[in-house]
Amino acid sequence: MAATPIPGSQSRLDLIRIEAEDKTPLNGLIWEPRQASDSLAILVPGGTTGAALYPAHDYSPLAAMLTDRGYTFLLSNMRASYNNAYAEYADAVPDIAAFVAYAKSKGYTRIALLGISLGGARVAQYVAERNDPAVKAVVFISSIPSPYLEFQIRSSEADKRRLEDTLQRARDLVAQGKADQPVAFDKWFPGFVSVMGTAKSLIGFFGAPSDPSAPSSVRYGPKITVPALVIHGDSDELALPPNAQKIYDSLTASPQRDLIWVKGASHFLTPGPLAESYAKQTTDWLVKNFPVSARR
Repeated sequence: MAATPIPGSQSRLDLIRIEAEDKTPLNGLIWEPRQASDSLAILVPGGTTGAALYPAHDYSPLAAMLTDRGYTFLLSNMRASYNNAYAEYADAVPDIAAFVAYAKSKGYTRIALLGISLGGARVAQYVAERNDPAVKAVVFISSIPSPYLEFQIRSSEADKRRLEDTLQRARDLVAQGKADQPVAFDKWFPGFVSVMGTAKSLIGFFGAPSDPSAPSSVRYGPKITVPALVIHGDSDELALPPNAQKIYDSLTASPQRDLIWVKGASHFLTPGPLAESYAKQTTDWLVKNFPVSARR
């Protein structure tokens, strides 16, 4: 697919198709400025699906502001979105690696990783495990340390016990050789539908810190040694504000860490002023801590 110029914008939009290390095909959307630089920002989605396009999030202001300042913006899509019930949380690391490798193949030598919601934990694990010198900055947008840790902050004692019982049932199934048996957890968020997956995948996404396969940005936070931003809505109703503080506190090795609150913002980059506010403050921080330089 040829890059499509965006009317009234300084960028071009393209759909890319790449392969992960294990040959799993992945898609992404890339916005490129008219004049290429050496700097690219990759956004890693949240949710268990890791789907690039989520109706509640409007990424267009972020794409527009970044490309106007000379950055390329790449919206990645995780393989979990193609096979969610059997998805493995750990697949996010090779998926991110594939998009980073694509960026390098196109001449980008300086990369920022942006993770939204659960995407923040995905990014933290990638940075800690791969230790890629091309990654120069990390941004946590509306992020959570992990689904399990986030659930502990906002849930009643009864719901916490209900989660522990469900996880133990999943662990028992895995121990019995029934890792692919489906397990559901009702009302993860008030008013939301159940979450469901195989016993193995449920532990992988929603497991406790004692489950080695479970996500945890705070586990990997001390290994992040590049500038890091935590940007969070002060009215986030899903990832309550203490989540942002926990992530920020874990970034003990970052040479520059900042915690920015978006006034009135919920968990989502809601179309309109809130998405624009997230975009402006994120872009301003990147300009200061991850400046664009001309491609050599």
